[in-house]
Amino acid sequence: MIPRAAFICACVALTASCAQQSGQNVQGAPAAQSHPLLRDLAREDQASRTGSTIARTDADRIKLVLAELAKGTVRTPEDKTNAALVLQHSGLTFCNNRLTAMSPDNYLLAHHLATSAFEAGYADARALVPATIDRYLSFTEGRQKYGTSRINNQQTGAEELPPIDRNTTDAERAKYGVPPLADLLKRYPEQKREKPPSS
Repeated sequence: MIPRAAFICACVALTASCAQQSGQNVQGAPAAQSHPLLRDLAREDQASRTGSTIARTDADRIKLVLAELAKGTVRTPEDKTNAALVLQHSGLTFCNNRLTAMSPDNYLLAHHLATSAFEAGYADARALVPATIDRYLSFTEGRQKYGTSRINNQQTGAEELPPIDRNTTDAERAKYGVPPLADLLKRYPEQKREKPPSS
């Protein structure tokens, strides 16, 4: 699990990076270039999900992303999107016969990165905004906001939706390209609301 101090440092670095961007190159310096390592890590992340053999593991990529965040080198909207993509694949494990996130704070950090990128006009971050917060909430509170998260039922093997917040409107879902609630519920069954998993 990511140490709390490292998570705080990463958030501070993200805030500093956003502040630098809002300065709009006060001294006329050229705009920041996207980070090639983060681009490579994001490509590896996606390739690993299509069955390609990749030398680095998810854990390796996550460590590299966290190191770049701590150094303050995650600057551009593309950088933030690539970092969020890697962080949202932080590992899962079984605890008391339940699938549990090993580092749920990584999902929350990914959400902040994706939101910052999307609000800066980077369209590729759009789907990551709901996906990352749903993943975080699914593994911390046992519910989700938009309905993008699915979890395999360990008894039946079927994919199910963690309970979805009924206060989230379809208009808000549409902003991020998420189908209406009624359509989501036609595709997958929704789990009954249970007591939130203990941390």
